[in-house]
Amino acid sequence: MVPDGGSSRHFTLFVRSYRLLAAVATLVAISYEIGHELPHPDFYLSNFFSYFTELSNLFAAAVLLYLGLRAERRRGQRIELVRGAAVLYMLTTGIVYAVLLSGSQASLEWVNTIVHRVMPAVVTLDWLLDPPAFDLQLLRARAWLAFPVVYFAYTLIRGAIVNWYPYDFLDPRLSGGYPRVLANGLGIAIGQILMGLLIIHSARRMRALRPSRA
Repeated sequence: MVPDGGSSRHFTLFVRSYRLLAAVATLVAISYEIGHELPHPDFYLSNFFSYFTELSNLFAAAVLLYLGLRAERRRGQRIELVRGAAVLYMLTTGIVYAVLLSGSQASLEWVNTIVHRVMPAVVTLDWLLDPPAFDLQLLRARAWLAFPVVYFAYTLIRGAIVNWYPYDFLDPRLSGGYPRVLANGLGIAIGQILMGLLIIHSARRMRALRPSRA
């Protein structure tokens, strides 16, 4: 069953609208938080952009902005892999915040809501609502783990140099030493691998359940 042209256009407009809205809301939230924190003497942009939350949200906002502006009817393997990476990183952000960080962040509450709750939900629902038109190659999807691995190494190296860590569970002074930090990182990595498999499977499943679009 193929939807008529009118339904397809309405669907495309709806998808483009929420993508652009979510992207703009995220950029506004992060910009506002920077402006709010800049007058504080202990605020450093280098620390701010060392949070996985900020980096993953900026990445996801860029992806949604690109998709919302381009509205390509057929997307290739590369852009779908980038979309999948955004889903993985935002799910990581949302789950880690809910499990380990909820109530501990000093950010503005409405900003927390957007970057830790709204964006993970929007990016995930976008993946399910408009899944890739083909199966993603599992071997190529391994690249999704490159950024978390680099981020983990960067955080530990930089933290040892500047004596500051973005998260307590990555701080060897607070979490019980480097073995505990490595265990925390390994646990998150395993969770990301499982989520990556789920992301690939969910796209296949949703594509099978929904009618084809013209």
